Amino acid sequence: MTENNQNDKLFLFKKDLSSCVNITCKTFFNHELILNFNTLSKQVGFITYGHATIIKLDINGNKIVLRELKENDIFSNLFYQDFEDEIYIFSNSSITEVSFINYYPILKDCTMNCPFHTNLVLTLFDLIINDNKELNEKIELLSQKTVEDKIIYFLKKRTKNNIFKVTTSYKAIADYLSIDRSNFMRELKKLETKGIIKKEGRKITFLQY
Repeated sequence: MTENNQNDKLFLFKKDLSSCVNITCKTFFNHELILNFNTLSKQVGFITYGHATIIKLDINGNKIVLRELKENDIFSNLFYQDFEDEIYIFSNSSITEVSFINYYPILKDCTMNCPFHTNLVLTLFDLIINDNKELNEKIELLSQKTVEDKIIYFLKKRTKNNIFKVTTSYKAIADYLSIDRSNFMRELKKLETKGIIKKEGRKITFLQY
């Protein structure tokens, strides 16, 4: 599917989201708790505006950023049922709007036989597949042997024309990589010294790709 077709499909999905299923729309402010996965049941959350962060807290209080969510991303406890640790989602922008969709009715036939219902199911499956890709990428990231390998893997997955633009903060990236910010910045400096990257403010350019 081309990017334009996907964008058109998501536009229709968001426009007609309430046509044949009951949804609950909520607004959250920066750093506000959206939910604890223990409280989410039989629902899929869909980000209609803003950003959010999925965080795992282990029994020792260590925080691991599992995923950064942006507009048109989804989340559900379906994807984290085997986690023993606490999983939270926090708003990561001044305003984050979320639509909560009960997925049981989605799996049933629509009594109105509306065309939107088919699009709803197909779009949700597309989003779930994309979400699974994101989770697999995080697993691959965490499997990298060194901090340098993690950083290179992360940057290469997100570069366009050999350029990575920092849209959040270096601390947020360090949290996602499960390393402290000072160590992250130190490793970036080493990569720059080796001539692998060039760092200019919030832009990182790969010199050796």
